Amino acid sequence: MQRVIAAKSPQVAQRATISAALLYFAVGTIPLMVGLAAIRLAPGITEPEQVLILRAEHYLPGILYVVFAGALVSAILSTVDSALLVSGSLLAHNVVLPVLPHATERTKLTVNRAAVATFGLLAYVLALSAPSVYGLVEQASAFGGASVFVAMTFGLFSRIGGARSATGSVVAGVGVYTVGTYGMDLPYPFLSSLVASGLVYLGVSVFERGPSLDSAEAA
Repeated sequence: MQRVIAAKSPQVAQRATISAALLYFAVGTIPLMVGLAAIRLAPGITEPEQVLILRAEHYLPGILYVVFAGALVSAILSTVDSALLVSGSLLAHNVVLPVLPHATERTKLTVNRAAVATFGLLAYVLALSAPSVYGLVEQASAFGGASVFVAMTFGLFSRIGGARSATGSVVAGVGVYTVGTYGMDLPYPFLSSLVASGLVYLGVSVFERGPSLDSAEAA
């Protein structure tokens, strides 16, 4: 999605997306192969989430193990830092600051810092309540992912709906996933949010006139 939005042309968007997908799968096979190998090499590991670090400790000499552990922690912290900054910026610029059109630069900076701190506290609460790192990764990938996928797919490959349809789709997807995960304990909350997002998008699009229709009438 980032590559599609940020690209300067359709050709660049297409090539960047395909290249990124290939790299994603190629790099993703590395921890997969390590995990599969660990089943045979160390079948008695009690903490499956520590497979990578335990195998590194076993096979690497002391200094390389320290470097590997430091690189792993740095990658995690870098990802978390970027996620907090992006979330805080989106909340500040798209939700709070539009309500304050005459805000000074100092006020904007304060709002951004408060938004980052708010998401930091929220992340801390989620980390304490999550059963495992895998559970956190799963929640981060699934939360809002279905609704974004639906809105982007309709927006890129069809003329159905518009801004209201996309907004309704995101709200429905996030709501269904949240309720299904924390309230009703649904067996497949992601698929449920995906279906809800699609139905709401199509439902709202019936009452929403797309930009292409408005342009045609204006012409």
